[in-house]
Amino acid sequence: MLNYCKDYNELKSELQMMIKTLKIKGFHVLSKSNIIYEDLANDKIIIKSKKVANNRLILSVGLHGIEGYVGHATLMSFFDNLLTEIRDDTEVIIYHGINPYGMKHFKRTNENNVDLNRNFSLNNFSSENIGYRKIKSFYKPKKYMNSKTANLGFYSSLSKIVIKNGPSTVKESSMLGQSYSPDGICYTGKEFQSSTKFMLKEIPKVMYDIKKVVWIDLHTGYGSRYQMSVINSKHELENTKLFSENIKYPLVLGLNTEDFYDVEGDMLESIYNIKTKTKQKCDLYATCFEFGTLGDSTKKIVESLKATVFDNSSRFITQNPKTKEYINLLVREQFLPSEEKWRKKAEEDFLQAMRGIIKYKEI
Repeated sequence: MLNYCKDYNELKSELQMMIKTLKIKGFHVLSKSNIIYEDLANDKIIIKSKKVANNRLILSVGLHGIEGYVGHATLMSFFDNLLTEIRDDTEVIIYHGINPYGMKHFKRTNENNVDLNRNFSLNNFSSENIGYRKIKSFYKPKKYMNSKTANLGFYSSLSKIVIKNGPSTVKESSMLGQSYSPDGICYTGKEFQSSTKFMLKEIPKVMYDIKKVVWIDLHTGYGSRYQMSVINSKHELENTKLFSENIKYPLVLGLNTEDFYDVEGDMLESIYNIKTKTKQKCDLYATCFEFGTLGDSTKKIVESLKATVFDNSSRFITQNPKTKEYINLLVREQFLPSEEKWRKKAEEDFLQAMRGIIKYKEI
């Protein structure tokens, strides 16, 4: 079962303890902290292969700050259950806490309210989000008197928007990035952030002088509550059904408009783009593990949007203590489900998918 750290300091301490434990067990481990904002840093951890490295397995955690708590818990499970199952010629690299501000403050975005998975722009942040422009006022931060009036206002406004503009406008506005409102949701920013700059320097390094790279980026929030999704890039050529059979995992999606939402500024797409630009010769497979939390019914998707909107408002406008507490609980359940059944199933799914990929990709 996945167990969460109570806060950022505990999470960092547990990570350091695990590094010490791995060294005691005989693993050759290198680690380095990289300052991102004020005194907050991400961590790069390298577990050297026992033989000359032909493969690299990369796990990245905390691109969306708060989601890193589940990601960190899965890393602990990886160290305990899977590290000894990989090949002797596979090097492991961990990027931990890519967005340290978001992790510390239990926010999805960074210190500038930027969604880092919309910040790896390939077109100089010029993408349009027509849906967001249409309903921009809906996402404007608001002062809430209490949780009841907050809910009434949210559902009333959302109903009017759906009637006037259709549900597709809401989906587009809330999934794609936008560069118009720094105090809105899904803000791409207008320049690369410190975390993004760091990762953009790292990406070509890990593909250099190696035969095979498998990169898994860990997220929570989207999809079925009790079934983690493996979400492959649009650059992955293998059919998702066939891939699902090959890794013996039931839910594999493709990053396209039918299965998921296609976004500009996504880190995984940037990884493939950098491989092409730098003419790297390695065999690359980069994917996302998405742990669904609330569920994928229309009702649950709306609840997820509500938590996002409320949390964004509380970031920019001070709410009364009870309302703030209510919002914090919504957000925690959206990204760190407390239910034991969920935490058990999430770990089972993670281990199953990881074992399938490790075996199929021969790493």
